[in-house]
Amino acid sequence: MKQYSLRKRLVVGTWLLLIVALLPPYLYFDKTLRRDVLLEAKARAAEDVDTTYWLLREHPPFASYRHLNGWVTELSRRTGTRITYIVDGHVQADSDVPFERLSTLEDHATRPEVVAAQSGALGTDVRFSATLGKDLIYAARKVDGIAGLDPGTLRLALPLSVVHDRLDRMENGLVWAFLFSLMASGALGLVVTRPLLRGMETMAMAAQAIGQGEYGRRIRDIPGRELRPLAHAINGMAHNIEQHLHQLNEQKGRLEAVFNGMHEGVMVLDAAGRIESMNRALTAMFTGIGNKLGATPLEATMKPELQRMVDEMLVSPNARGTSMQTDLGEGRAFEISLVPFRDASGQRMVLVFHDISEREKLERIRRDFVANVSHELKTPLTSIKGYAETLLEAPPSSRDQMAAFLRTILKNANHMTKMVNSLLVLARSEHKGDKVALTGVDAAEVLRQTVRELEPVAMRKDITLENGVGAGPLVVLADRDGLVEVFRNLLDNAIKYSPPQTRVSVSATAADGRVTLCVSDQGPGIPEKSRERIFERFYRLDRDGDGTKNGSAGLGLAICRRIVMSHGGDIWVESPLDAATRTGAAFFVMLFAPRAEDGGLDENGHGPDGDGPGDGLDTAPGTPALLHANAATEMRATAVPGASTAAPDAHGPDPDAPGNGGTDGPPQRV
Repeated sequence: MKQYSLRKRLVVGTWLLLIVALLPPYLYFDKTLRRDVLLEAKARAAEDVDTTYWLLREHPPFASYRHLNGWVTELSRRTGTRITYIVDGHVQADSDVPFERLSTLEDHATRPEVVAAQSGALGTDVRFSATLGKDLIYAARKVDGIAGLDPGTLRLALPLSVVHDRLDRMENGLVWAFLFSLMASGALGLVVTRPLLRGMETMAMAAQAIGQGEYGRRIRDIPGRELRPLAHAINGMAHNIEQHLHQLNEQKGRLEAVFNGMHEGVMVLDAAGRIESMNRALTAMFTGIGNKLGATPLEATMKPELQRMVDEMLVSPNARGTSMQTDLGEGRAFEISLVPFRDASGQRMVLVFHDISEREKLERIRRDFVANVSHELKTPLTSIKGYAETLLEAPPSSRDQMAAFLRTILKNANHMTKMVNSLLVLARSEHKGDKVALTGVDAAEVLRQTVRELEPVAMRKDITLENGVGAGPLVVLADRDGLVEVFRNLLDNAIKYSPPQTRVSVSATAADGRVTLCVSDQGPGIPEKSRERIFERFYRLDRDGDGTKNGSAGLGLAICRRIVMSHGGDIWVESPLDAATRTGAAFFVMLFAPRAEDGGLDENGHGPDGDGPGDGLDTAPGTPALLHANAATEMRATAVPGASTAAPDAHGPDPDAPGNGGTDGPPQRV
């Protein structure tokens, strides 16, 4: 309900009193006045019709009704009245209508005043004239053969507007007098209530200040004796609130110290299931969650299963505490404890987030290791066991056949050794993660060294290695050992899967603080369905329908991606390079060039510690994760000119060097 001020109530009350006191007399006076004025107008009309009758009787006989129409028109102009002569309902003369139009007028025999006049009485009526379009007062009397006229009815009409104008003037005077009384009473009410309201406003401002936290404020100016108890009550309330607030602040400080000192994230929900508060640990766990106060757990964590459990527990009167585990992405896993409690507002809840990411990561590594190693070792171990049992139980008589058995055992043993070494490399890179200390490394020198090491292997397959990297240094932020591992895997794969008499090319470009290196070949390319999976560990391309024939473990590209990502860069593939033959693949590695504060190679090719390009790793570390996030949307635009612009795609590298053994079968993309 809308509240009105005391001043407005007093003024409106005064106005209502005046209206109640003055309106009935005004209405009675107006009604009486209208009746008297109308009676007076009718009496005047009766007198005027008698006067007109006398003039008509004294007038010589009219030659025709046209002359009569001219006479009544002139008389009407002088008296300001409308004069009409009616014979048997037909208008023979009318002062306000031309004589030629009289025949078009409707029959007047049924007019009330005409009917009354024909009975011998004076007929009067007040109504709207359709002919003239205005209200008129009519008066009529019977005429018997005077001035050479046929017996008929003489009718006279006065405009009612004259009467209305007189009444309007009188009513306007009364209305102005009434309005003046209202304004005078309103002004008097404003003047009288001003001191009282001023004191009440001061009192209200003091009370409002107390309500907004100024508990030391007191009401000193009391506008009236009637309001003194209220002022004392407000002052006493402010004093009590000040004391209680002091105690609450002390308790709140102790609780906040405990709340924010917890390593677990804590979220408190209100009775509506929305976030009411959270501790500092939770804001550190979830970026931007500090701005989610008032939101639901679903909006804060994007976990429908958590929201579902919260909703179920809030509506259940006998809900008990429970817990759940959830993965929030980016390798983060949490165990969430949900504890309901009830207060005056209803069923509420506390959510405690335990970060179990490290525990889950270790468990996942253990499971992956057991599953993958057991799977990958099963085939070579079975082969070794089978050949060994054959040698023990039924050794072949031929020395050449025995040597073939032993070579097969050695080949599978070498395959197992290489797979274990690859697993160790991958484990080391994952253990370091974003903590890798980066320094300025000459990527061009690393590429040249890798090309020199693999040239004999390429020559045995009649493959040409083309080094398109210039002779000068090409410095990037990297770990030299990791960079060597990446380039060796990429070049090894390119040589392994390229047919004879083809080329494997190495090139590099630098722009906008980023260096992009490319290894391309003319091999069979990467199928479209495998482009997104080639960087997964243990994933191998199977072109012959039997993935077990290839001696590789499928870890090379996974190792490359892990190392490059830990450097803050990116790795991707484009294939095919030849749209006609659907052959060729190009691997791109993007790394960041060192900034001035990161350090780099000097003019002699030494790092910031004075060692060579690949020596010292003790310089200030870079920020690979941050650099990778900032450049994720731009890095692919800086690919080597001339390379295919198809979607990133290529074949994966094999950690096993060509010619070092492996299970039987043709080479496969890994």
